Amino acid sequence: MLRLTRNPSIVYSGEFQMTLRERLASIDANLDDVQAGVEACSRAATTLVADTAACDGLLNAPLLRSVVRQAKALRESACDQRTAMQELRNSLAELRGDLSLARRAAIRPPPPVQNGQLR
Repeated sequence: MLRLTRNPSIVYSGEFQMTLRERLASIDANLDDVQAGVEACSRAATTLVADTAACDGLLNAPLLRSVVRQAKALRESACDQRTAMQELRNSLAELRGDLSLARRAAIRPPPPVQNGQLR
């Protein structure tokens, strides 16, 4: 659970106080870890297909087809996860941009009113 404090650059994550920049860096690190897992999954599927092909003749055809089908599903899942990871990274970059713009934006008072009309 995140809570903002009076200082908008400080947030609480659980019991830990951290800056928004630190929190975003933490999210980036977690995304990197998930992406590494997705890549490892994809490599495992490729290895499984290669090993299965090398066992030609040792395994019966239905088992071979089943392993190849499961490896293909694993590859497709890894591809979907890569797409989701990219969307998350894009959203995080957009959030960083929005926060950067908000930090630089000047806060101006409303225009003066004279005789009931805006000047």
